[in-house]
Amino acid sequence: MPSLRVRLTSLLRSTERYTKTDMVYLFQGGFWLMVSQFVAMAASLLLAIAFGNLATPDTYGNYKYVLSLWGLCSAFSLTGVGTAITQSTALGYEGSFRHGVSLNLKWSLGSVFIALATAAYYFFIEQNLFVATSLCIVALFSPFLSSFSLFDPFLIGKKEFKRHGIYLSLNGLIPVLVLIGTLFITDRAIVLVSVFFLSNFIADLITYLFALRHAKNDQRDEGMFKYSKHLSLMGIVGALADKIDSIATFVLLGPINLAIYTFATAIPEQIKQVIKFVAPLSLARFAERSLPEIRQTIWRRILLLGIAVAVGITAYIVAAPLIFKVLFPLYTESIVFSQWYALSIVVTVITAPLTSVLQAHKKTRELYILSYVSSLSLIILLPIGTYLYGIAGAIGSQIIYRLITATVVLVEFNRAK
Repeated sequence: MPSLRVRLTSLLRSTERYTKTDMVYLFQGGFWLMVSQFVAMAASLLLAIAFGNLATPDTYGNYKYVLSLWGLCSAFSLTGVGTAITQSTALGYEGSFRHGVSLNLKWSLGSVFIALATAAYYFFIEQNLFVATSLCIVALFSPFLSSFSLFDPFLIGKKEFKRHGIYLSLNGLIPVLVLIGTLFITDRAIVLVSVFFLSNFIADLITYLFALRHAKNDQRDEGMFKYSKHLSLMGIVGALADKIDSIATFVLLGPINLAIYTFATAIPEQIKQVIKFVAPLSLARFAERSLPEIRQTIWRRILLLGIAVAVGITAYIVAAPLIFKVLFPLYTESIVFSQWYALSIVVTVITAPLTSVLQAHKKTRELYILSYVSSLSLIILLPIGTYLYGIAGAIGSQIIYRLITATVVLVEFNRAK
């Protein structure tokens, strides 16, 4: 084994003159991040198959709508603290983990208030007992879920990728298995929502307690809170943009069409997550290097990543009809939409790494511009596109939004000093 390790290290080092990248670091960190990503993709696929075959489209649409409202309510908390924890921990301030969790719990009161206010609206105005009850569940669990899950950015900042991969895999897999087991018993949406939040709360709490034992010092980054507030302000419009597709589709087209849209985007979104796993891996390393040094090598890396992603997306587009006919026979309407949506994922190859650079160097002005210009474009475009052209309009709006985002991040990355 030592001999094999030496040979593998030598092989990786020999490729660095072509990739201009620390390949040993990339392999060590990337392997475990890829393992956790593979587990997450497998779990998501199993859950999608279970929903696609054991629940009605109406049930699934209502369930997804509640999760979208949860994401929107969570925007009114300290959402940027995760990125700040990674950046601070990478510089040796490991006490930032416990401090960040404490701050996030305190600042989650805003999300609790928004959830309860929205629940009151649905109960008294819309007279929708399901959504109102679900939002009360959101208000109860949301602060703890967003806080305890901060083990993820903490372990990334420490570069403990093996432990991170194991923790994250178990953290994501257990709630999914519990939810699938529940689907075999009942497909009542309120039961599924309750099981989702309770199982995730238990998994996050256990993982947080394990991760807390690995904080080696109590040193805090005094600038972390200020940076977290900036990132959180940017995240408000970002969270709305992230959930506007589900909310607009549900409100304008109904829960069944939301289910069709969700299945159309499900697998391409998993491909996007594979790309985005590079971001946390890079963030810790970018924080240690200067911008001029990063600019010398990043374009070659983006090119190599882009080639790999293009191959994967092409394979998915070809295989999509067979995948849906075998796994999701109730959602064959989603096939064409899914193929078009997959094309837009290519743009993430540019946006994810460059955004990580700006975050690692606390370029708040550039990040504000990127967040607000790109997010507002989607917030404006998607409801209009969905209203005029249905699901096709929603997909088209996503493609335009990603092109706008790529353009803005390129401009801001080149302007950053």
